[in-house]
Amino acid sequence: MTAKGLWRTIASTGLLALLPAGAAVHASTSDAIGSAIQPSAAQASASASASASTTAPSVKDAQTRAVEALRWQLSDFFTAEDSGPVRVRMPGEPPLSAPSEASVQLELRRLPARLKDCSAPQLSLNAARSDRHAPGLKRLQLLCANGQQHIVSVRMERYAWRQSTPQPLASGTPLAPARLTPVLTPLGKLRGNGFESAAALSGFEVRRRLRAGEVITRNSVRAIPLVNFGDTVTYQVSGTGFSMQRSARALEAGGLDERIRIELAPGDWVRARVIGPRRVAP
Repeated sequence: MTAKGLWRTIASTGLLALLPAGAAVHASTSDAIGSAIQPSAAQASASASASASTTAPSVKDAQTRAVEALRWQLSDFFTAEDSGPVRVRMPGEPPLSAPSEASVQLELRRLPARLKDCSAPQLSLNAARSDRHAPGLKRLQLLCANGQQHIVSVRMERYAWRQSTPQPLASGTPLAPARLTPVLTPLGKLRGNGFESAAALSGFEVRRRLRAGEVITRNSVRAIPLVNFGDTVTYQVSGTGFSMQRSARALEAGGLDERIRIELAPGDWVRARVIGPRRVAP
């Protein structure tokens, strides 16, 4: 290196401050400066190692890809037309919050062993648990392209809109639409089936007292009686080319589509279906 080139190197690297004032630059000084501006073997090795770690896929990267592939499979497997979006919680992730829309929430508490080796995962449901959209614990089989098989346990919760009452209702109160409001409900915690629309409760009344905010189920309502005990009812029988009717006495009360006993003559009774106010049919 020429003296001019050496001084340029010293100026550009800031090594000028390391030289004593008025010191002459000799060959030995040049060697020292050259070693100072060249990376050491340890630094070069560390740099090469860092570069290799950014280019070569690590075990952690393979595990992350496998977890995301399983997450996508779970979301796709449990998606239904009426279920809304699917949210999946993997082990170690924060708990899922209450949703603001109809949706499905899945919680996987343990990852399968050697999941990072599972390519092209495919899920299938155990034959004994064929209903994939019912809330509760599901045991699934995870099939991998390399022949591996794993068992995956997932807890599923469906949130859907169900009718409730915003204010307390006494027994016998007719369920008019003005007395109802939809609420987002976890179906797995609901005892009995709820009602999706207010129209489905038309013709029903409260069987027992309902609390404010309580979701209405089949067990908490009954059809408004269209026939009472002792009523004189019209028994209508229709067929191909004929229609006939006669009077009878109701031996039970009943609402729309309920079957009650009626007396056609003393000691002669049959069961009939309520089709309207004081009207029944076979």
